[in-house]
Order: sequence, then C-alpha cells, then structure tokens
Amino acid sequence: MKLLFLGEIGVGQTSLMRMRAFARMGHEVRGVNTIEPWKQASWLQRRVQRKLQRGPVVDEINRAVLEAARDFRPDIIWGEKQEYLWADTIRALQVFGARLVHFTPDPYFSLYWKRTRLMDAAMGEFDMLVYCKRYEQAEYEALGKPLIYMPLGFCDEVHRPLPSSDPRWHCAAGFLGGWEPRRERLLHAVAASGADLKIWGGYWDFLRDGKWTLRRHVILRQLAGNDHDWRIHRDDVLARAWQGNEVYDDDYAHALTGARIGLGFLRKVVPDQHTTRTFEIPACGSMLLADRTDEHREFFEEGREAEFFASTDELLDKLAYYITHDEARRTMAEAGRRRCIDGGYDYLSRLRGVLMQLDGMAT
Repeated sequence: MKLLFLGEIGVGQTSLMRMRAFARMGHEVRGVNTIEPWKQASWLQRRVQRKLQRGPVVDEINRAVLEAARDFRPDIIWGEKQEYLWADTIRALQVFGARLVHFTPDPYFSLYWKRTRLMDAAMGEFDMLVYCKRYEQAEYEALGKPLIYMPLGFCDEVHRPLPSSDPRWHCAAGFLGGWEPRRERLLHAVAASGADLKIWGGYWDFLRDGKWTLRRHVILRQLAGNDHDWRIHRDDVLARAWQGNEVYDDDYAHALTGARIGLGFLRKVVPDQHTTRTFEIPACGSMLLADRTDEHREFFEEGREAEFFASTDELLDKLAYYITHDEARRTMAEAGRRRCIDGGYDYLSRLRGVLMQLDGMAT
C-alpha cells in the first residue's frame, strides 16, 4: 500500500516515529514535512501569517501537499496536525482516490491557540478522523465522520532502555516536559524534599533569573490557562534541577533510562488523562510515578506496574519509598515495561489496529 504522510517529521518528533512505523509495516511511504515552510520564514512572517492564516507559507504547504499526492498517487493520505490545509485542498485530494485520514496527538477543540479557522473548515472533509483525547469525542462526533480512538504510545526504536555512563543522565527522579504552574509546584516540592531531581524541557529558564519579559509573559500566560496563581520569579532550587531544553532520540532515552523514577505529570490546562510519557517512561525501563487517572489505571495496574498519586503528600511519600527500596522499584519498572510491550502500546501495534479498522470500514 502507498501512504502519503503529512506532518512535522523532524528529529525527535512523534510524527516521524509514526511515519517510520508505517514504513516498517512494509508500506511504501512518502512524507511531506508540512512544518518546514514555517522554518524558512522569519519570526515576524510566521507570527503574521499564523494570525491571518494566509500568506506565502500557507500557500506553499497546500501546494506541496497537492504536488506530492499528484506525483505519488497514494492509497491513503495520513495527515497529522494539519492546521493550515484548506478545505479546498482536502477536496482536491479526494480526486486522487485516496482515503483521507487525520490524526492529532494534541488537544484540538479544547485550546483556542491550537485551533485554526482553516482546520475547523477542513477537518470535516477527511474520510476518517483518528483521535486520542476522549474528552473531545463529542466534538469529533459532531463532525459526522467515522471515528477511531487511538491512545498515544511509544516508539520501540527510540524509547527503550539505554543506560549511559555519563552522570549527567543519572538521577533518582526525572521529569521531561514543558513548564506549567502545577508542574512547577509539584517539582518544587520534590526538589525541596531533598530528592535528586533533574528536569529537561521548555520554558523553565525564567526560574534562573526571574526576569519579566513580554515574550515570557505571553508564552507562560498561554501555558498557564486558567491557573492565575503564578508569576515570573526566580527559584534557585528548581533552577539547579533544570538541565536545559528538550532532548531528542538517544538523549531522550538516556534521560528517561537514567531516571530511576520517571515523573508523569499531566497538564491541567486541559483534562488530559494520559500523554506520550505515560508509555515512554516505562518503555525506557524507568518506574512510572504519575497522576492517578482512570486511563492511567486502564493502561497499568497500580502498585504492580506503575504508581499513581492524587496529592502532593502522596507523591512525596511514594517517591521517598521507592527511592529507598531499589528492589521494589526495579520490579515495578520491569513489570511496567512488560505491560508496554505485551499490551501493544507501541506505535507499530497502535497503527496496525487503526489500519485494520480502516479496512473494515471500507468493506
């Protein structure tokens, strides 16, 4: 089968991992990196065109997709987070006879800054919609298109135990992810408890100098959502724990493997019940300690394959216990990794299931 993949297929991106998974299944895959035209534009050009949702970058994305489909003649066109495709482009793609599928690993309807007028108009033109946020199911159903629910997952090529002798990756507790007020409060409590904590991720840099800038304020205000109990400030405790911005590929696996306990803090700007880290942490051989949610408890048996918490006190109590009980921690980490593999939480298994459902709907 020939599959045209549209998405952000750069280094470390989960879209690239899913595109590779399709190829590893034996399908003939061609990719269109629809984020690349944005990278070629200046900051001002990006900001203006994203605001207006029109301009040379948007034109180039739509042109590149149509040209690739015309040249490749795929059986399936799989689009990921295609906020800048025109509805006319989707209708034009239908002429090639391919089934059109859209998937986004992020919330779409729940965050105004994730939505675009273009995608609102275009989403209903796809033949099939794949979603991973159950709390957005009603919005997807309202579009009147066939739906497939696919939880997030992990890539077995990237997310695997990868020990390193470099001490910079070693810690008792590790967190990989961007800033959010609740995450900051939880991580401050972890660091203040004396736990050996390391953090990798974006937008934590203000904690080092505490300086207010307009850019910081705009970004952090957006990430904070309805949480108004925050301010730009300095935090020497967390500044020492923060190791830098995002890490990718083997460094990502080094960081997760090197953390004896991986912290899986969900964002509260949306009602997420699982994220990619839900699976990536145990897949890399670290023990998952995450928010207690119904979905987390569906994926892993609490107390045997992962541990969960519902309060800061419970988080700190469980962290202190497993830091000092290595055998219990190792046993749980091993059981969590086995559940990832046996449960088919990897992208290969997830996407095979989607294609089977897609084939069933076509018959």
